[in-house]
Amino acid sequence: MKIRLQIIVIIIIVLETAFSFTANAIVAGEVDSLKRLISIQEDNTDKVNNLLSLARIYTNNNPDSAMFYCRQALMLSKELENTEGIADALFRQCLINDSKGDINSAIRYITSFLSLSDSLNDPGRMAKGYYYYGILNRKKGLNDTALSYHRESLRIYMDLKDTLGMYANYNAIGVIYKNNIEFDSAAHYYLKALKMCEETGKEKAMGPILNNLGIVYDELEEYDEARKYLDKGLKINEKYDNDRQIAVSCNNLGNVANDLDELEKALSYYQQAEEIYRNIGDAIGLVSVYNNLGEVYKKQGKYDQAFGNYNKALSFYHEQDLVEGVITSLKNLADIYIIQGRYKKALILCDSSLRLTIESNNPVKRKDVLITISKIYLYTGDYKKALAYQEWYYELRDSIISIEKAARIAELTKKYENEKVLADNLKLKKENLEKDLSLERRTRQRNTYLFTGLGIIVLILFVAMIIHHKARKAKLIAEHKIRELEEEKKLLAAKSLVEGQEEERKRIAQDLHDGLGVLLSAAKMQFTSIKDTRPENKPLIEKATKLLEQATGDVRKISHNMMPGLLTKLGLYEAVEDLLEDVDDTEGIDACAEITGSRDRLPENKEIMLYRIIQEMVNNTLKHAGANNISLQLQVLPDHIDIRYSDDGKGFDVEEKLASESIGLKSIQSRVNFLNGTVNIESKPGEGTKYMIQIPVL
Repeated sequence: MKIRLQIIVIIIIVLETAFSFTANAIVAGEVDSLKRLISIQEDNTDKVNNLLSLARIYTNNNPDSAMFYCRQALMLSKELENTEGIADALFRQCLINDSKGDINSAIRYITSFLSLSDSLNDPGRMAKGYYYYGILNRKKGLNDTALSYHRESLRIYMDLKDTLGMYANYNAIGVIYKNNIEFDSAAHYYLKALKMCEETGKEKAMGPILNNLGIVYDELEEYDEARKYLDKGLKINEKYDNDRQIAVSCNNLGNVANDLDELEKALSYYQQAEEIYRNIGDAIGLVSVYNNLGEVYKKQGKYDQAFGNYNKALSFYHEQDLVEGVITSLKNLADIYIIQGRYKKALILCDSSLRLTIESNNPVKRKDVLITISKIYLYTGDYKKALAYQEWYYELRDSIISIEKAARIAELTKKYENEKVLADNLKLKKENLEKDLSLERRTRQRNTYLFTGLGIIVLILFVAMIIHHKARKAKLIAEHKIRELEEEKKLLAAKSLVEGQEEERKRIAQDLHDGLGVLLSAAKMQFTSIKDTRPENKPLIEKATKLLEQATGDVRKISHNMMPGLLTKLGLYEAVEDLLEDVDDTEGIDACAEITGSRDRLPENKEIMLYRIIQEMVNNTLKHAGANNISLQLQVLPDHIDIRYSDDGKGFDVEEKLASESIGLKSIQSRVNFLNGTVNIESKPGEGTKYMIQIPVL
């Protein structure tokens, strides 16, 4: 048995080696076949598709040849009046120019492609166009614009149920959040993309995502975690011969080594990346390596080599109008001037770089420039300015990387790893089960003739066990369905109760406003029209009028609390802002509300529930907290609504309050549960109170 297994292993190794050896020959054979086919084909749409296939194969390793075949496809499509072919040729020209580092030309082609796709009313092409338009805008440093295009692309891919497009956008959105130093959001989208790749078996696509996750941990200075994910990404990229992503992995591993002052190791990684980028003609990747090599040479004291690499990068960034790259290169050149004691030149470069970080709203780059300017003033003896820039740096740095964000990323990663371990265990169990079944089947076949009678008995027992198992399984399924129906029944009852309560509130509020309110107003008008002006009656009339005014106001206030008019007319967000403004008008307390994201109306029941939750938190603060400040942040995201509420009141022991079954907290929890959301309450005596609530949109 062992000898057989060894033979099988040897055969597998030989086959894998043969496949790897012939992979390039297969690609070359495909190119030759396409060329021969094109040479004998008539001018038709099939020929256009074959020309575009050749352009696709050549895109990463021979951009000039790719452009040649792409232009042939474009001209032929125009002759044939083939709009789809024209659109696809424009899209391929965008990718070719992007691979060459010519971002401006790539943007022109993708704009034309989107225009044609819109005229074709083709959602698949539109989604693809929006995705690459987002990529190009991000490379230009326009992160907000890029994010809007990726969200639109993601929406279309979700409608099309296109998982490839969905996880590509998740990864791209993660990159944008990383650039905006929102590392917890970046990690959330990377892990979401990874999970989708695993579920769909797209291992090749995991390489770039693992690279990006490694970059996040490098930014957080958690270098062991960064190396772990970058090494995983490198192995996958090498497995699938993805040269561009291999270079990215090497470049980022070099960054980790550089941060740890492992300069020789960093230099080795950068040189590997440089060679690959040069071979595939990736100009953007090449200039990123120039900057990194300059950093290593600077640390080694080789200033001329460092200066040369930085200047190469700066020239390219200026030529392509890539603001983020210009900022990095100017700051790097300033660092060398500082080492050489040429502080005036260094300060000029840093001032230009700082201005660009402000104009492009790039806090990460601004942080690096600020600490460099602080050093310059320190070296020149201007300690006041040095301290001012250093304080600015620390303020910005603390806002970029908070303990909360780091904890959130760790939590997300741990959850992903746990799910992955569970999936691996299930896979291993399945493989072991399959092996056991296979072994059992072979044993039974080998002994069939000798133990026919015993085999029949075993088969009967086995069938009986299966029948028993199926019967038991059917019973369990039936019991499970019964429990589900009971739960649905309870949920429906709770839903009917809550909806009935809200309808009753609305009816009572309407009756108070239209009935009792009108009667009180009429009574007030009658009092004010009394003609008896005798001095002895005047105080009584005035007192009765004031009491009627107070009663009218109380009725209006009760009616508003039971069902705010703004909530039904304008919706949740305006009603919440009005509620916080009313609290802010109260003497002795400051209240502010910040609402971001889409303001589209939600279903009426959901808006009422969300308003009641926020109203209950505000009432708790006003009644019990003795707070001076209230802050509400409501963010509307594609898949959920994020509510963060805090006050600086006297706080309370959360576990004690929950154990005492506080009506206010129970009300909040029950409504959140009703909306299938989650709530987390943080409070301690003397330290204020925070509520963190997430409600799914759908």
